[in-house]
This record gives sequence, C-alpha cells and structure tokens, in this order.
Amino acid sequence: MLEITDYMTVEEIMDKLYHEYGEEFNWHMIPFSQASRGHFIEELKKELGEDNDFFETDVYAVAKCDSNDDVLYGTDIANEPWRIYHLTYSSINRDGFPKYIGFASRKEAMEYIRDEFEREYASCK
Repeated sequence: MLEITDYMTVEEIMDKLYHEYGEEFNWHMIPFSQASRGHFIEELKKELGEDNDFFETDVYAVAKCDSNDDVLYGTDIANEPWRIYHLTYSSINRDGFPKYIGFASRKEAMEYIRDEFEREYASCK
C-alpha cells in the first residue's frame, strides 16, 4: 500500500496511486484551468448557497471520483482545509445535503481516497 507523507503534493500522490492501481483507479485530477475547476466550484456554490461559510476563503476543486459524484475541494479555512463533497447536481436539497467528509490535511484526505479505493474496488480483484 502506498505510503502518503505530509510532504507529497496531491499531484504526486495521485500519480503514485494511478501507477499502483492502474486504469482501475477511479479518481483523477481536475485540470488546472478556470473552466474545468470553475464548473465544480459553481456547482458546489449552487448546492450550498454562496453565503455558506465554506466560501469565506478561496475554494478550489482538486480531484473527482469517476465512480460517483464525489469531488475533493481544498481551501485555506483553519482546521478543515479539505473536504470531499458528494454533489447532487440539484439546487434544491433537503437538509444535510450535499454531504461531505472533512479532513484536517491534504495527507488525511488522500489517505481516505486511497483507503476507500482499497476497500471498495481493489478488493474486488
């Protein structure tokens, strides 16, 4: 299993995960362009509402799961700079949606992605 350190960038981690699991790895980096990342930020704003405290600082979409509508977002908010939101693609959501998992660090978020892939997909081989 790939060891993830605090010093690795998300790009390095994703590259190593892809090399470890091959084409079956179900997460990909969102290209670093305003159009591609902006789409996921606008969708999240639509679902949460632009006045949500998650948008107090710059939010950026980092990676997307191909198997579902989970997107990894980063921000500079203290104590919880990383979140994976399960997007609903609806502006009318019942309370508690869209659901998210918060992480205190990039390392924690990437370990979660690796561990979930291991648990759900890699064990099916």
